[in-house]
Amino acid sequence: MFKVLVSDPIAKEGLNRLREAGESIGLEVDVRTGLPKEELLRIVADYDGLIVRSETKVTAEVIRAATNLKVVARAGVGVDNVDVPAATERGIIVVNTPTGNTIAACEQAFALMMATARKLGQANISMKGGKWERKQFMGVELAGKTLGIIGLGRIGTELAKRAAAFGMSPVAYDPFVLPAYAEKQGIELATLDEIYSRADFITVHSPLLPETYHMISTAAFEKMKPGVRIINAARGGIIDEDALYQALKSGKVAAAGLDVFEQEPVASDSPLVRLENVIATPHLGASTEEAQVKVAIDAAESVVAALNGELVPNAVNLPGLSRDALSHLKPYLNLATKLGRLATSLSDGPLEKVEIWCQGEVQSDHAKIISMAAQKGLLENQATSDEPVNLVNARSIAARRGLEVVEKTTSEEGQFTGLTISLRVQAGLSNGGIDQSLQPLGLRVFDGTIINGQPRIVSLNGLLVDVEPSGYMLVSRHIDRPGMIGRVGTVLGGYGINIAHMEVGRRQKGGEAVMILAIDEPVTPAMMEELSKIDGVENLRFVSLVD
Repeated sequence: MFKVLVSDPIAKEGLNRLREAGESIGLEVDVRTGLPKEELLRIVADYDGLIVRSETKVTAEVIRAATNLKVVARAGVGVDNVDVPAATERGIIVVNTPTGNTIAACEQAFALMMATARKLGQANISMKGGKWERKQFMGVELAGKTLGIIGLGRIGTELAKRAAAFGMSPVAYDPFVLPAYAEKQGIELATLDEIYSRADFITVHSPLLPETYHMISTAAFEKMKPGVRIINAARGGIIDEDALYQALKSGKVAAAGLDVFEQEPVASDSPLVRLENVIATPHLGASTEEAQVKVAIDAAESVVAALNGELVPNAVNLPGLSRDALSHLKPYLNLATKLGRLATSLSDGPLEKVEIWCQGEVQSDHAKIISMAAQKGLLENQATSDEPVNLVNARSIAARRGLEVVEKTTSEEGQFTGLTISLRVQAGLSNGGIDQSLQPLGLRVFDGTIINGQPRIVSLNGLLVDVEPSGYMLVSRHIDRPGMIGRVGTVLGGYGINIAHMEVGRRQKGGEAVMILAIDEPVTPAMMEELSKIDGVENLRFVSLVD
C-alpha cells in the first residue's frame, strides 16, 4: 500500500484521480495542508509520494527525513521550493506540471503588459476615489512596438503569438532555442544586449537559477531604451528589485507589471509596490479555474505513474521527454539496464570505467537517459539497502564511487539496423590491477539492440549471439570442441536444472567460444564448482537478470 501526502491545496479533480488509482495500485491519500515545518518533518517518513504547490518547502532537511519518499510532484511550473539536488541524490523523482498553467501564465503576463501600457490600475483606483482624470492616464499603444521576450519556452512562445496579433514585433533571447524553432514561430532571436537596446516592452519567462538570479540589474537597465516597460510573471529574483525601484523612480523604466517577487508575501510597506507606476498582483499567474484543474490532474497522474514504476514525463531531474518519446524508449532503457547488470555480473572486481555508446539515429536527450539506465544497471547490484539506485541518482552514485563514465553517440549504423547500445567496460581487482579475465572471456564489449520490439544481446566482444537479457543465465568461455554442450547439459540435468535456451558464439572452429545458457532455476556454488571442472571450460559465470 502506497501513501501520498497532499500538503498544499489542489483542485478536487486531482484528488479524485489519486483516489481512483488507489483501487488499482493500492494507494492511500492524506490531505493535510498548512503543516508547520516540525510537523512535516515528523510525518513525512510515512509517505511514498508528496504533492505540493508553492507553500510547502521541500528542503534538504525534509528530504533526509523522508526515508520512504519516491516522488515529489509540484502542481505548477517552478520547483524552487524543492531542493532538487538533494532529492536527486536520494533517488527521489521530482516532477512539475509545465503545461497545465501555460495559458493562464501567458494571459497574466499579457494582462500586465496591457495594464502598464494604458495605466489601467491607476485609472481604476482614481475612479473608485470619485475622480475623472482623463489627462492623468495617457497611455501608449502596443501596435508597432518591439516586445523583448527573455525565455522562449511554452509561455514565452504563447505570449509572442498574442503580441504578434496585436501588431507587435517579438524578439527573444533564449540560449537553448534553435534558430529554426524561433523562425517557425515567427520570432527573431537576439542577444540580451540587443533586447535591452531595442525593446519597448520586456517580459521575463526564465526559471530562477543561480545564472538568472538578478540577471536584470542596474547594468541591464542602463542599456535599455528610456521609457521601457518591464513585465515579470515568471519568478521573483530574476530582476534586482532595488535596481528596478531606482529605474522606475528615475523614469528610465516607465512602468512595471509584477506578479512575482523575491520575497513572498511582499511586505505591506514595500516601496516598490507602492510606486504609482507599478502594477502589482499577488502571484496570480496560475490562478485560473482551468489551470488549477489541469495542474492538479497532471501532478496526480505523475505521482501514480512514478509509484507504479513507470517513466514519468516532466521529471525535472531526468531528461525532459514526452509520453510518446518515453513509450518509444522504454525497451531501449530496459536493454541498457540489463546490459549494465550483465557487465557487473561478469566482472571480478569493481568497474573503473565504462564507455556507453549509442550507435544509430538517436536524439541527444534520448542518449542521455539511455546512459542513465546503463549506469543504473551497472550499479544496482552493488547498492546498499539505504542507497537504492534508480535513473534519478545513478549518475551521482557513479561519480561518488569513482566510476569513470564516457558517453558517445554516432549516427552511423553498425551491423544491426536501428539503434545499437554498446557498453565497453574496464574493471579493477582488489589489488588495484585490471581484471584481465574480461578480455579472454570476450566480455569487455556488450552490444544490444531491439529486434521485433524485444531487447536482445547481439554481440559479446565481437562474438555474435542472439540472447534475450532476462531470467537466469550461465555464461561460459570454453574451447570449441565436440561434446562440450552435452557435458554441461548433463551436469545441469543431474541437478534438475532445465535449459530454456542456448546460444553459442565462436571466432573460428576449435578456437575460443562463448556459450550462454538460459536456465529456469538459479545454480548453487556447488553446482558451479562441478561445472567448472569440465574439461575445456576456462571460465564460468552465473548471471541473474531477474527483475
